Amino acid sequence: MKIKIISFILLGCSVNVTAQEGFMSLDTYRERVEAYSQVLKQQKLQAVGSSEARKVAHTGFLPQVDLVGDGTLNLRELDAWNGPVGDYRNYTYKGQVMVTQPLYTGGATNTKYKIAKFTEELDQLSVEMTLDQIIYQSDSYYWNASSARASLKSAEMYQDIVRNQYNIINERFTLGSISRTDLLMISTRMKEAELQLIKARQSYTLALQKLNILMGMTPNAPVDSLSSINAPCEQMQILDLEEVLERRPEYASTIIDIKKSETQRKAALSQYNPQVSMYVAGGWATLTPNMGYDVKFTPVVGLNVSIPIFRWGARFKTSREQQAYIGIQKLQQSYVVDNINEELSAAVTNLTETAKQVDAAEETMTIAEENLDLVTYSYNEGNATMVDVLSAQLSWIQAQTSLISAMLSEKMAIAAYKKAISE
Repeated sequence: MKIKIISFILLGCSVNVTAQEGFMSLDTYRERVEAYSQVLKQQKLQAVGSSEARKVAHTGFLPQVDLVGDGTLNLRELDAWNGPVGDYRNYTYKGQVMVTQPLYTGGATNTKYKIAKFTEELDQLSVEMTLDQIIYQSDSYYWNASSARASLKSAEMYQDIVRNQYNIINERFTLGSISRTDLLMISTRMKEAELQLIKARQSYTLALQKLNILMGMTPNAPVDSLSSINAPCEQMQILDLEEVLERRPEYASTIIDIKKSETQRKAALSQYNPQVSMYVAGGWATLTPNMGYDVKFTPVVGLNVSIPIFRWGARFKTSREQQAYIGIQKLQQSYVVDNINEELSAAVTNLTETAKQVDAAEETMTIAEENLDLVTYSYNEGNATMVDVLSAQLSWIQAQTSLISAMLSEKMAIAAYKKAISE
């Protein structure tokens, strides 16, 4: 019995060794989820859009070429269409090509470009944040499915343990060597083991369905062999808060948000600065009014200057408004730092404590195995009661469940720490 129970603990590793051909590692699953994720695809398209918006904003520095046409017809003088030169015509027209170049827009063009660039950077950071969340979700689904499989194997072995004992007791009852009470007690435990197996199978099926859906497969598609829940955990390097802040896209986003708000302030104030632009145009146009003279090509060079003088204090009010928005972004940065610090502290604590939980659970499992082996042997030799056997069986399944739960907690603690440090 003891050899059989201990072999279960290594069952996950033996499955991986014998089924490498259909093995799906955690990294493989992450890649499949990342390739399918609709949310990540949306964020990437958003980043593409903001990149193009930045390029559009850059065109504000370049000359603009426009083709302008215009025509009028005086409906009250319809009979004045033609006549000798010097007589009135009831129509006018013009057509020209115009090249415009902004010389100074009060900083509006430059700030517009910077804002578009900051938006592009923020969208790229959003892709990174989404990817971090997807990796964590992938780890969660993967290890939950692995632990559900371990729980199913545990339930199957528990049912085998109870069934073996039931066969022995049933045989002895048939021979009349024990009372019906022991048979009823072990029969009840058999039904409990069967019920536990059904629940474990249900949990495993649901976990596999979630695993499949997250990577874009049909819910009930066959799943390749997964890593065992008791697979060795990688050693994690503990980073301090300053190191983590440099890695977290959320914190980088707050820095860009502050810069973007400061640039938006300059953009809002640019409307109160002088505006200078020049243009070159050339085309054909009738005089107004049209007296029938020849239409000639006319080149024109122009300069536009606009200087705001008095706006009832709007400039200073706009400045105070934008300063308030900058203050909000700075407070948001402090809030994000606190959240990251809280997340990091919790992740480090869980990383340490879950490792201790696994050690304790493994020791408990060793004791439960030895106890079940000894009690079962003693009962079969007539030196223990059925109550002792049932208690040992219950302790075994509880210890097995606690061990699986502790191993899952350790895997999830590592996943949470990786997310906290944006690895």
